[in-house]
Amino acid sequence: MRNMANALIWSDKAVEEYDRLQQYLYEEWGEIITERVIADIAQTIKRIQKSPEHFPLFYKKKNIRRCVASPQTSIFFRFSNSTIEIASIFDNRQNPKKLRKLR
Repeated sequence: MRNMANALIWSDKAVEEYDRLQQYLYEEWGEIITERVIADIAQTIKRIQKSPEHFPLFYKKKNIRRCVASPQTSIFFRFSNSTIEIASIFDNRQNPKKLRKLR
């Protein structure tokens, strides 16, 4: 089990995707649902911080792992001894071919 003191960093791509997700949720579902989904993502990231090695490798060559946060959202990340990098917040309803950009 890892120490939660590991630095958490977000790629520029992940920040953009997260912002777009928040905007979409707010416009389509309102504030309450948006806050609920954002809280769920935060809890999922805490789970990743606690035990990143428990999530399956998605792309072995770049050490990218996948955590399914909800049926609609996956979080892709990589980790080292001192950092966890959120590489992508992916809307699972998108075309899966878009995941090739992670590779």
